[in-house]
Amino acid sequence: MIKTTPIARFNQVLLFIVLFFGLLYVGKPFLIPLAIGGMMAMLLVPICRRLERRGVRRGIAATLCVLITVTLLLGVCYVLFNQVIALGKSMPLIGRKLNDMLNSGHSFISERFRLPVETQKEYLQSQIAGLSDLAGRFLGDVFRSVISFLGYLLIITAYTALLLIYRKRLKQFVLALVVQYAGEDNVREARHVVDQTTGVASAYLAGVFSVALIFSVINTIGLTIIGIENALFFGMMVAFINIIPYIGSVAGSTIVILYTLITRDTLTVPIIVAVFFISMQQIDSYILTPKITGGKIQLNALATLMALLLGGLVWGVSGMILFVPFLGVAKVIFDHVEALKPYGKLIGARDTA
Repeated sequence: MIKTTPIARFNQVLLFIVLFFGLLYVGKPFLIPLAIGGMMAMLLVPICRRLERRGVRRGIAATLCVLITVTLLLGVCYVLFNQVIALGKSMPLIGRKLNDMLNSGHSFISERFRLPVETQKEYLQSQIAGLSDLAGRFLGDVFRSVISFLGYLLIITAYTALLLIYRKRLKQFVLALVVQYAGEDNVREARHVVDQTTGVASAYLAGVFSVALIFSVINTIGLTIIGIENALFFGMMVAFINIIPYIGSVAGSTIVILYTLITRDTLTVPIIVAVFFISMQQIDSYILTPKITGGKIQLNALATLMALLLGGLVWGVSGMILFVPFLGVAKVIFDHVEALKPYGKLIGARDTA
C-alpha cells in the first residue's frame, strides 16, 4: 500500500475544494435551478405526504403542491410589480427632493468651509460613481436573480414536481450506494441521515418563509401607521430581503430609511422608521427566528457568515440564500460520519469541552 504524506493529503483536499467550487461556479446555469427545485421539493415534502396519506396518488399530490406554490409566488410577484409601478410615479418628486437636498448641502459647505461648489460637485461625483457601481452590482445581482428565477420557473417547477414524485427512488439509490460501499450494517444509520437532512431543510425553509410572511404583515401595518407611501411594497421587500442572513435586514431597512429621508422635509419620520425596524430586528433575532428556525439548523455565526459570503461569490444572491441550508444539511451528514465529526463540531452552534 502506498503511504501518503500529510502535505500530499493537504494538497489533495485543497485540489478537491478548488475543483468542487470551480464546478459549482461553472455549472451554475444548470445547478441553480436544480438546487432551487431540490429545496422547494424538501419544503413541500410534508404537505405532499399528507395528501398521499389521504389517498391522493403521488404524482397528483406533487403536481397540486407545486401548482399551488407557483400560483402563490406569481401572486406575490404580481403585487410587487404593481407596487413598483406605483412607486415609479413618485420618482420625479424624489429626484427634485434629492436635487434640493444636494443644493442645500453645497450652499452650507460653501458658506461654512469656503469650499467652491464646483469642487464639491467633482468630489461628490467621484464618490457617487464608486457607490453607484457597488449598489448597481448588488441591485443588478438581485434583479438578475429574480429574472433568472422567473425565466427558470418552468424548469424549477418541473424539477420540484419530479423530485417529489421520485423521492423514494432517490432515497433507495442513496441507500444502495451505502450498502455497496459501507455494508449492510450502516443502512439504518444512512436511512436516519437521509430522513433527518430532508426534515432539517424542510423545517428550516418553512420557518424562513413563515418569518418572512409574518414580517410582511407587521412591516406593512407598521409603515402604514407611520404614514409611508407604498407601505405594502416596502413591507414585503424588507421581509423577503431579510431571508438573506445578517445582510438582508440591514439592506432592506436602509432603503426605506433613505426613501423617507429624501421624500420627507423632517427628520422625525426617518427616525421613527429606523426605530421601528430596529425594534423589528430585535423581535426577529430574539423571539421569532429562535422560536421558528433557531433549532432547525445548528450553525454558528462564523459558519453562517462564511456560507453567506461564499454563496454570494459563487452563485450570487441565489447562493446567499441557498448555501446556509446546504451547510446545515452538510452538518447533519458530518455529525453521523465518524471521520467528518470534527467538521460538524467546527461549524456547530454548541460549544463542546
